[in-house]
Formats: sequence, structure tokens, C-alpha cells
Amino acid sequence: MTSQQAPTLAFYAALQQAFDYFNTALFDARLPPCLITLRSSSRVYGYHHADRFISKDGQQLDELGLHPGFFTLRPIEAVMSTLVHEMVHHWQHHFGTPTPTNAHNQEWADQMEAIGLMPSHTSLPGGKKTGRSMSHYILPEGKFMQACQSFVAGGFELPWFDRHLPSTPEVQEQKQEALKAAGVEYESSPPPVAVLPKIEEDKPTVYMPPPKAPPTREKLMCPECGAKAWVSPGTDIICGECEVHMDAAANVKLPVDKPLNTF
Repeated sequence: MTSQQAPTLAFYAALQQAFDYFNTALFDARLPPCLITLRSSSRVYGYHHADRFISKDGQQLDELGLHPGFFTLRPIEAVMSTLVHEMVHHWQHHFGTPTPTNAHNQEWADQMEAIGLMPSHTSLPGGKKTGRSMSHYILPEGKFMQACQSFVAGGFELPWFDRHLPSTPEVQEQKQEALKAAGVEYESSPPPVAVLPKIEEDKPTVYMPPPKAPPTREKLMCPECGAKAWVSPGTDIICGECEVHMDAAANVKLPVDKPLNTF
């Protein structure tokens, strides 16, 4: 390729451009370099892994991983918010005090909110702001949204989109509708999946994830002692200790003063 930048360089150049822009706009250009990767092996939007890479001369770099499948499903503003979410982890690793057992501690949550991203374990208002598994939603009047709108208005866009989707467009639409119902609403770009060009009549533009197979096992729990058992669906068993029928775990309400027996 001579007249056009190689696709790999174009894709990663766009991600580096975004990192550099938000580093300046939201972190006063303090964040050190990191290595941005694209990984579609998990269902998470992104992650941060401190000191993941090392060079021959001993230099270490954090990894900032992003799932390209969600680039196709989500508006560019949402994709950039994931990038910045991981940049906050990057900031905390170098300038804050991470908690080894909880990547989303109060310091991280405070920094997120300060730059315009509200931590929430449900991705909706009212969710917990700290915890092991954490998401966020964009504050419409926050610093991030103002910076992102300027960035997109200036012509930023991603050049390539993964055709193998990790989720369905309907799931992402439901999340946006839930945010609107909770009073969080802002103008955003359409998700690429809605505007990608058609390929051929017999060839889909994108590939949807296959429907989940019905479960081959279900968890039962004793309503008395809390003992658990994994069985084939429809199996009826009796707890050998309490001599009562075990019920579906989700329907069991144990007394708060009675410890669970686990195995």
C-alpha cells in the first residue's frame, strides 16, 4: 500500500490520537505512555493491566486493552468513555494508591467523577460507586462529554469496525433507554452498526452472537442449611443433613443468623 496508510497503523494511530487528546484534556498531559491493545477474547468493554509489557532495556509499560467488537455496537462517545475509564486506572497506578484487592476503590471513583464519568456497578444512577466489577455512565455536563464532543466535532473517527459482535444491538439500545428513563440523556453519534454499508444480499454486514444454549445444569440449595448441589434440570433431591427438598438457589431465603455450608 503506497497511497493509503496500512490498516494496522491507521487503527492504532487513531487510538493513540485519542489517548493523547484525553491525556491533555483531562489529565494535564501527565499520564505516561502505555501500550494499547485490541482483544476480543472477553465480554468486557476494556481493562487495564499494570506493567504488562517489558522491553529489552527493562522499560515497563501498562496495557490498556479494548474490545473492538463494542466499537461497532456503541456510539463513539461511549467507546471513548471506556478508553478514559481505563486511563483513570492508568493514572491511579502511577499517581495514586491502588487497592490490590479492589481495582475500583474510592480514590478511583472520585477521579472518575471529577472528569465526568460516574461510577456505577449497574451502569445506571444509584449503583454502587466502588467494587470489584464496575462500570460507569457519562455525565452530560461533565468534563469528559465536553472534551469528547469537541474531539468528535473536530473530525475524529475510527477507521475499522469488527464485524463479529459480542452482543446484539438490542442489548445496547436497552441500556441507552434505561439511562434515558433514569434522567441521563445526551446527544451522541449513531452506533456504527446502524450505519455500516451493506455488503451483499447473501452476506451479512455483521455477525450476531449465537443464541445461548439451554443450561445443562442448575443449582439447588437447601433452604435450611444452605448446602448447594449442581444437578440436571428437573432433578429433585433431598438434603442428606436436613432431610428437606432442595430448591432453586435463586428462590432460597436463608436466615441471616445461619451460616452457609458450602462445598
